[in-house]
Amino acid sequence: MRSRSTRRTTPRRRSRAGRTASLLVAFALTLTLAFPLSASATNVFIDPGHGGPYPGASYAGVREADVNLWLALDLYSILRQRGYGTRLSREDRAAVDTSDRATWHWSDEDDTYHYYADGRTGNYPIPYDDLQARVDAANSWGADIFISVHNNAAGSAARGTETYHNWDNPTDQILSKRLARYVQDEVCASTGMANRGIGDVGFYVVRWSNMPSILLEGGFLSNPYDRALLSTPSFRKRLAEGIANGIDRFMDEDPFQPLYPRLSGRTRFGTAAAIAREGWPDGADTVLLASGTSWPDALAATPLSVKLDAPLLLTRPGLLPPETAEALADLAPREIVVLGGVGAVESAPATQAAIAALGITDTSGVSGQVPPNVTIRRIFGQDRFETAVAIAEEVGVAESDEMILVSGTSFPDALSASAYAGMQEAPILLTGQSELPSITAGYINTYENDLNDVLIVGGKGVVSTKIFQQLASDFSVRRAAGPNRYATNRAVLEMIWPSGPISPYVATGKDFPDALCAGSVAARSGEPVMLIAGRSMPARHREYLMHNEARVGGFTMVGGSRVLPYVIEWELQKAMRRH
Repeated sequence: MRSRSTRRTTPRRRSRAGRTASLLVAFALTLTLAFPLSASATNVFIDPGHGGPYPGASYAGVREADVNLWLALDLYSILRQRGYGTRLSREDRAAVDTSDRATWHWSDEDDTYHYYADGRTGNYPIPYDDLQARVDAANSWGADIFISVHNNAAGSAARGTETYHNWDNPTDQILSKRLARYVQDEVCASTGMANRGIGDVGFYVVRWSNMPSILLEGGFLSNPYDRALLSTPSFRKRLAEGIANGIDRFMDEDPFQPLYPRLSGRTRFGTAAAIAREGWPDGADTVLLASGTSWPDALAATPLSVKLDAPLLLTRPGLLPPETAEALADLAPREIVVLGGVGAVESAPATQAAIAALGITDTSGVSGQVPPNVTIRRIFGQDRFETAVAIAEEVGVAESDEMILVSGTSFPDALSASAYAGMQEAPILLTGQSELPSITAGYINTYENDLNDVLIVGGKGVVSTKIFQQLASDFSVRRAAGPNRYATNRAVLEMIWPSGPISPYVATGKDFPDALCAGSVAARSGEPVMLIAGRSMPARHREYLMHNEARVGGFTMVGGSRVLPYVIEWELQKAMRRH
């Protein structure tokens, strides 16, 4: 592993070993398709170290990069057979990716790391780009465990197995260290290799992978005895079985336990109900009811929720879910405000179910007049843009001289904006990419004298420069944006909460319901909503948390463990380097 890397300057056909490796991976993937894994399977990312221009140690014609791959393929197959979800960083002799990409760099100016592309590529002394490509693959997939497979080199007398975890992060001293110990012990028990123990070092891949991560040095290629063993398929299989046994021991202890408060239910409807009960424990005079299956009509709901002091519950078209019905009964509102047209929330069924949930048995007025002790009304328009304007009219402009403008063709940016919009009671309006819809432009013209500021959330690809300039002729306009939904979310955090203590609400950014409902309680407490990519924490969020660790008090997780697994809570801790 520690030998000097050499650059391959001319293309070369894949070796027989490389072709065999690809065939083995293809066979394993075929098995995966034939026997699909459960959604709750533990995901293990296997990184065969080196490859391409980074051959690693090489002795007597045996290249570390090749041995690492052979061992990783054995581990891949064994873990699949045991029911784990598994991916490889590489499946042949090539490197993963040596093109320039954002990597982590230490800054002496502020004594922390920063994440950026440095403009360098190729085989310079430490190939950060290729190492980051492996880390990115594991992080974006949402692995629970990261295993980097290597083999060692030193003097000819050195032999045996070593396992490492990261040294400079207190979080890694908990689960990563435990994983390293179990894998080390089980490999030595399975193979009889000399046990050189575990250690903590600063290897790039175990430092910057989000999940518990270890790097295994199976044996010393510089030692003839170890090299002969590592060249033997039966020995490599025993070594791989030892790694798998260590992973089994680690997972048998159920290592990922909840660390923060969580608002969740079995479904999105149950999560919305849990949020409503948390935010309104004594009930609510008014409840908002929106579609939980279609997002456009509910995007503008948060400022209305704050204005009316009303939680947001979700329903299906024509059918009120039991979780929503139970929450309505607990909240006992005197008014239900339905958001959206009949295409999103059908009229009669929604009304009838809502009344029944409140314990009102007389439903004779469902298609006509509603019983006098509960009012049910609808705010809607002919499309999503008009519905947003109708909600904005209800919110009014008296409390705020600002409006929020987001894309009406996708939901993530509105989720990032929701808490701030609620805090300011500023209406959220929707737009197309290049043109303001006539209904939106009409609203702006009507209230031009009451509005001073416009916050556009989203990049130029969703809200164009043309719209920005059009609004800038009459208002003070600012934009919070990034190259994707998570970078935009971070931009909102930095713009709206630049200092002071924060305790974000964390929700998935892959779907709308949990974050949408969280916006209401987040706004009431003045906290941001942080979007996470399901099982994966974006690198920009890790950087943000690292730079702001002193002022982040904690988190409230929103959604069940299927959408936000408990490993994410561990990753949040690792980002802030906490025990």
